[in-house]
Amino acid sequence: MPSAMSIAALIWAAVLGAAAVAECHATRSPRSAPNILVVGATGTTGLRAIQGLLDVGYAPNQLQIMTRDASKPKMRQLQKKGFGVVQGDLQRPSSLRGIGKGCGGCYIHATGGDTKELDTTEVSSAANLCDALHEDVTCIVYNSAAGAEDHGVERIQQKHDVETILSKRGSPCHVTSLRANIFGEELWKGYTRPQILDGKYPLPVHRWRKIYLTSVRDLGRLAGTIIARNAQSDESGTSMRITNVAGDRLTGPQLARAFGKAQKSKCKHVNNREMTKMARENFPDLYEQIIFLQTSKEKTNIGSLRQEFPGLVTDFSTFLEETRWGDRERVFEDLSDPESLVFGDGALATESV
Repeated sequence: MPSAMSIAALIWAAVLGAAAVAECHATRSPRSAPNILVVGATGTTGLRAIQGLLDVGYAPNQLQIMTRDASKPKMRQLQKKGFGVVQGDLQRPSSLRGIGKGCGGCYIHATGGDTKELDTTEVSSAANLCDALHEDVTCIVYNSAAGAEDHGVERIQQKHDVETILSKRGSPCHVTSLRANIFGEELWKGYTRPQILDGKYPLPVHRWRKIYLTSVRDLGRLAGTIIARNAQSDESGTSMRITNVAGDRLTGPQLARAFGKAQKSKCKHVNNREMTKMARENFPDLYEQIIFLQTSKEKTNIGSLRQEFPGLVTDFSTFLEETRWGDRERVFEDLSDPESLVFGDGALATESV
């Protein structure tokens, strides 16, 4: 029987959403765009977002990556590659004074930890950041979570509460909330990937129900493009745009077939009803998210997203190929190796800006 966490890997991936942006009247190359302060992106999924920023043409020295501890080996690796590193703790306002000075944009990947238990500091951390951001920052892109008003999930609600905080920022600012769906990267975790490679994909939904999927790398691509478009706008107040983000929408059996093709071995979707029962009795936070996955009527307009950001939104089969799912030696941590970062020339960005 699969563990509770094997389902959590899929459910707790629901963190994001897409962006609608103002019409662009002039093309701006990311190499001439403002620097970006990157917050909450020092973990595995965060590094995938950083890769997305590189994809659309940002140079390492244009990205200022915030961390609580600049002495960590990963941060030293990033510094050697030319990234800027700034130290700050979202729960210590005094450490945030002047944060973002010299940056026209800010990408907020997370203000709370990627933990099994709900991180209740997420909202207060966002408030501290918002209060401290330097006035140089005129464009913010936030990684939020897709969910209608009646979603009933505390994890999603915290992210929507963060959106409210950002929308009330005092300095003139263009804010975009990218509301994500299921992160494909979460399926790489050690309590999910081995079961799929062994041929069973446990997902507690009916075989006909379709699930939206988001690549974290796409979030970085969209965020970078939006900031390049909007950081120099002449808005006198704070504007807020919200769009859901996903690159594909598939049923459990369709997902299983995609896994099977990528790993060159059969994979079958299993609707484990016992998992729902166990979560209801023992894991209320997880149960909220399972029910959301089974009943949500939230929509993501993938076609519109592809029109607005041509070439920057990834379907699930391409995601599996790009992350090398079929290499059975690869593990989740390989996705966060700074040595795996690929530096682009901005071609993707200049096509879509």
